[in-house]
Amino acid sequence: MASASKSVWAIDVGNSSLKAICFRQNGDNVEVTENIVIEHSFILSAPGVDEIKRERAISEAIAKLAEKRDLRNEEIIVSVAGQTSFARFIKLPPVDKKKIPKMIQFEAQQQIPFDIHEVEWDYQLMTDPDSPDASVGIFAIKNDLIASILSHYSDHNIRVSYVQMAPIALYNYACYEYDDITVAPKKATIILDMGTDNTNLVICAGKNIWQRCIPMGGNSFTQAVADAFNIDFEKAEKYKRGAAASKYSKQIFQAMRPVYTKFSEEVQRSIGYYLSTSNVEFTKVITSGGGFRLQGVAKFIQQSLGIKIVMPSDFKKLTLAEEVNAAKFYESVLDLGVVYGLGIQALDKSSIGTNLLPRKLARTMAWKQKSKYFNIAAAMLLVVAILSFGRALKDKVAYSGGSSVRSSIQSQIASAQQVQSELSEMEAKNEPLDMQIDKYFGYFNYRDIVPSFIEGIVACLPNAKSNPEQAAMYEAFAQGNIKALMQTPREKRKQIFITSVTVDYAASIASAQFGQTKAGAVRRDTGGMGMGMDGMGMGMPGMGMDGMGMGMPGMGMDGMGMGMPGMDMGMMGLDRTDAEAADSDGPGFVLILEGYTPYEKLGELMDPPGVADDQTKWGLITYLENFAKVYTRNQLSLFEKSSSNHFVYEYGIVDIADSKMPIGIGKKVTKVRVEKEGEGEPGKRVVTVTRDNAKIVDKEDVLIDPMTGEEMSKTFKLDANGVKQFDAYGAEITITRDSWFRIKAKFLWKDAPGKEAAEEPVQ
Repeated sequence: MASASKSVWAIDVGNSSLKAICFRQNGDNVEVTENIVIEHSFILSAPGVDEIKRERAISEAIAKLAEKRDLRNEEIIVSVAGQTSFARFIKLPPVDKKKIPKMIQFEAQQQIPFDIHEVEWDYQLMTDPDSPDASVGIFAIKNDLIASILSHYSDHNIRVSYVQMAPIALYNYACYEYDDITVAPKKATIILDMGTDNTNLVICAGKNIWQRCIPMGGNSFTQAVADAFNIDFEKAEKYKRGAAASKYSKQIFQAMRPVYTKFSEEVQRSIGYYLSTSNVEFTKVITSGGGFRLQGVAKFIQQSLGIKIVMPSDFKKLTLAEEVNAAKFYESVLDLGVVYGLGIQALDKSSIGTNLLPRKLARTMAWKQKSKYFNIAAAMLLVVAILSFGRALKDKVAYSGGSSVRSSIQSQIASAQQVQSELSEMEAKNEPLDMQIDKYFGYFNYRDIVPSFIEGIVACLPNAKSNPEQAAMYEAFAQGNIKALMQTPREKRKQIFITSVTVDYAASIASAQFGQTKAGAVRRDTGGMGMGMDGMGMGMPGMGMDGMGMGMPGMGMDGMGMGMPGMDMGMMGLDRTDAEAADSDGPGFVLILEGYTPYEKLGELMDPPGVADDQTKWGLITYLENFAKVYTRNQLSLFEKSSSNHFVYEYGIVDIADSKMPIGIGKKVTKVRVEKEGEGEPGKRVVTVTRDNAKIVDKEDVLIDPMTGEEMSKTFKLDANGVKQFDAYGAEITITRDSWFRIKAKFLWKDAPGKEAAEEPVQ
């Protein structure tokens, strides 16, 4: 890193402007000596801006910076966008510290979703050196992408020394600026950096960090205004920026309201997921990025999350040199979070100091920068050669008189060679131990069996392929198009929503018991709507997952995002006496699958009778019986479905009073069935969550679908005045809607690793 007396330049190129700040160490303080902001002539992510036009605009901005300041001999650190890079945070098992680099190399090959030779990557230990548990952050970016970014600087003779991801720079900025972040691991801070088309969400809890890139930003609000007023993007941007003073302010903010709501939901979804894996208390939200200049965004987020919002107006730990215009500097303080974090890293004061600068490119840029000194060096070399020749003649004379000294030296060399030979013998004894270590690293070969198993279960759920007549409905659900989704009546939707998945490894599947899950069993409680299956089935409203719904950045998972916690590879086959055990028993997995469906014919959706080989009519249980037809990676098969000891299917009506119903179904609300005069404040209804057993029901606790707002649970049938309806026998008439289910099953793992993979490690 830079020395205490040398200045560094931090550069962040965004879609609206280039920010460059010169930082300098001044005693114990960090001082800003220069601040340059170069606005682009247009927003680089605006509609109609292609890649060529965007790259040209970036090059022009860097050229203007090079014209303002000569940066050829300066220390430079630049940022790359979070969505263009890759970050994964993992925990390593206890291992000799000397083996950690080798294990991280192995993990990097498993975690990075590209060929390891096609990326530039770096890592950092996130825990204290004396801690028995090692948490590691792995960061990567594709070689061709970083080469394209750095070419803009090399074209203008600017030599870059460090490359850092924008979310990590934000984390470094927050840890330096706010002292309470790193000292309280149970008190978490959220950083929201809203750019033009993406928002970086970074959660800091002590030395733990989690990040996600939300694909929404300032452009989302601009596009909403453009669509509402039927105007072009540039004009809509002007309307948005001047909304507060515009005579059409009410209409403009009304047009942007859905974006406010969706952005808040995305943030809540991400926070909800983090809380499902971490036990922390959120203390504040630090805002950054030009998107938060839009009036009302920060206030809306604070009201939605119920967490204190901190919108910086200055930087407490930065001092400004006399030549820096303080008013102009703090005018753009919201845009400087990333560049602040970059400068702190370049001065060696950051919490994370990884560098994604390709070594080969660094050498090339250095040689290009120093080429003008080669001629001077050659001349100096010639002078040194002449002087060395004269010295050699003098030394030759002295050499003749040193024979006795040389003889003594030869004796010492012989002794050293003897010691070296003994050392080689000792190192040879370590080879068997190294072989044992390599052997146990092989156990990781089966770490992705659980994620792939769950992936196979997902393929068994209703989707557009198995139910083509409702393909439009699945697509509407995947896109969050509620209006199109509700064109299909709820009771006609062939959808299955999973609220909980538990997978437990058992060395003997025949003797394994349901409900006796080991502490390390893989369990995922989705909460909210749970795992709403669409298409191949894990689009998750309320969970912040996309695609397959299991591979979220920052999950600390691999492959499908679940690893194999609790699955000791040394256990696989440990109790087996025969590697070729019969199909009647062996290792496998105990599966407990819980969820619900809005479809009115639960039996048809789960286990329809008489479907034989007609795969278009199969239900979920039918697919599990024929698991090998949808899952071919490993030999897993349903174990003895006919026995209640090995297969249990439970189901019922979704009822808020049913204690057997799985948790995580719907959102509990209180519905007001009959308005009472004078109850609540104007424009606001306050009710308690109760269920009245009288004949007239004023309020009723129900479960609703968080996505569509539809009621899901069993409720009373009431007339227009809220009076309960009774049948001819005096029994209450109820309305039933969704159904819940619980499947307990066992799967035999026929190609599990043999007993030789389970030998005890050498102590």
